Amino acid sequence: MKTKQATPVLALLLVSAAFTAVAAEPAKATGPLALRVQHELSALGADGVRRDIYFTERVYREGGTVWIEREIPHGAHDEAEHAKADKGHKHMDMSAAARWIERQPSGKLSVRLVSDAMRKTFEVSPAEYGNIGFDGSWATAYHLLDPAALKTMSASGPARGGVQEYRAKRGDEQVTVQWDVAGQYPRLVQSRNASGTQKKITRVTAAALPQPAPWNRTRPYAKGEYTDLMD
Repeated sequence: MKTKQATPVLALLLVSAAFTAVAAEPAKATGPLALRVQHELSALGADGVRRDIYFTERVYREGGTVWIEREIPHGAHDEAEHAKADKGHKHMDMSAAARWIERQPSGKLSVRLVSDAMRKTFEVSPAEYGNIGFDGSWATAYHLLDPAALKTMSASGPARGGVQEYRAKRGDEQVTVQWDVAGQYPRLVQSRNASGTQKKITRVTAAALPQPAPWNRTRPYAKGEYTDLMD
């Protein structure tokens, strides 16, 4: 069974490589929270072509569980047409598969991909995290941006309306973070280089909590390993 290479979704929020060098602190748990995360990436290549990427995810977190699921617009992936084009063959699109991350009391992480179409979950080992766009940081998964990174940035005045803004210069990149103090997540992460040829923007808004929690639907699913997808 073949897989499509995953877009490093969580890594998109690490807008500067310097952030990953910060020692992570234990994530401060808040109550159950649902977030809608909109990503925009724009880059002007040496060939003069500007490439723009837009996609949206839903993030649900509760206690030691985080669920990250891509929003798929209607008609973006017509299963009937796909079946006709490649009859009898199934594959898992990792970039669109839900990611289910759990943190045990010991601190050990359980990371799974979830395929509703196949009614199966796939356990991902730490050695394979990079293949699914996960950097192995619970703080990043829970908060979308490791709060420890904020200590390397400068606060722009006092918090206003429950939001604290931070700014930093990373090489030729200007990075701005608008941090929701109560919710402990970034409402905005923006970076752009001095020439304006590269820009990344992530906007985060609170959403309604799903009932029941999305991971509940996996109870009857079969279980497998990520390596099963490598056939």
